[in-house]
Amino acid sequence: MRRLFALVVPLLMLSGTAGAAPAAKTDLGSGASPAQMLQCNSPDPGRAIIGCSAIIANASGGNVKSSAYSTRGLAHQKRSENDLALADFNEAIKADPKSAEALRYRGDYYQAQDDFAHAIADYNQAIVVSPKAAELYIQRANAYLLHDEFMHALPDYDRAVALNPKLPTAFANRGEAYRTQGEDDRAIQDFDTAIKLEPKMPAVFVSRGLAQEDKGDYMGAIADFTQAIKIDPKYVSAYDERASAYEHSGAHDRAMADVAQAIKLDPQNPDAHRLQ
Repeated sequence: MRRLFALVVPLLMLSGTAGAAPAAKTDLGSGASPAQMLQCNSPDPGRAIIGCSAIIANASGGNVKSSAYSTRGLAHQKRSENDLALADFNEAIKADPKSAEALRYRGDYYQAQDDFAHAIADYNQAIVVSPKAAELYIQRANAYLLHDEFMHALPDYDRAVALNPKLPTAFANRGEAYRTQGEDDRAIQDFDTAIKLEPKMPAVFVSRGLAQEDKGDYMGAIADFTQAIKIDPKYVSAYDERASAYEHSGAHDRAMADVAQAIKLDPQNPDAHRLQ
């Protein structure tokens, strides 16, 4: 099995529409003012914690309180306050045991902590609650893949694609799964579809570039790594991978320039940026 590069995390959209990154949103409801809701949904975790706490203190509806706990849990997680994050995710589920959102976010928390068994258990419950949410199958598949269980991951990716054939993260992650198994042609086909659906995901260009490189197409790989850098000029991994492709294609000076740029962007880990 090849090295796993990256998995793209989908937004939880129970309607089945596509998204690119997880972000809980607390809905306005009983006990929540517009100002509190805005603060709870702030990208600043400190502000989010204050706003969500106010909603939790005053909300009467279980679903509103659950959503506020989930959002506050994500804010604590951003601040690496893992014990507080888990406590909030637990409270979110206690407030609304049938909240697929709360189950999903606790599953994501467990996955981030490398707690595979608990992550799968939460995703299983979330899927029972919301069996047509493609994003839940993607997250369960991601957990399987991170645990080297490709044969369990693939049916979940397939199910996500069947439920929502316009969801780019389903194709992107299935492509990465295929790539790790050496199935480069299938991987590239999925990456092509993901990029057609959402052309602004740099990790997908890097993954497709790695598949091209594995097939010996260094020019195609360099083009993909370059596109990833155009989308995100601070994407260190894209410079690392392009440096390797340049070196294999005989462009040593360009390879060293990319290594230097990677070190400039990530000066704390210079040893991680060397030609392979």
